[in-house]
Amino acid sequence: MSKIIDLSLLTQEPLILKFAEDNMFSIASEPSVHLVNQLLDFEEKVIKAKTNKAQFGLFVKMVTLILSQDESKDVTEGFVEKNLSISQMKRVVEIYQEKVTENAESKN
Repeated sequence: MSKIIDLSLLTQEPLILKFAEDNMFSIASEPSVHLVNQLLDFEEKVIKAKTNKAQFGLFVKMVTLILSQDESKDVTEGFVEKNLSISQMKRVVEIYQEKVTENAESKN
């Protein structure tokens, strides 16, 4: 008889980000390879951006991409610009990068 190895047990719990009592996002703490590649592309573009305005626009796009993983929400760049402060956007990216790195290095 074959031995079944359940890889779904390796999947981490979603990451819940709360901005207000009625404004919470549930996002995957283990993104797809496609999403990781998109985030890496954004990071490269930010480095190559010639103006602060261009860097900020890419930053907004990165936050939008991260938050849009919560399919129950309609997250647009306009939503991010209107509802999140710069410090909140920075923390979204930092928290997400930390969690992804932690999960990648986890032995479980």
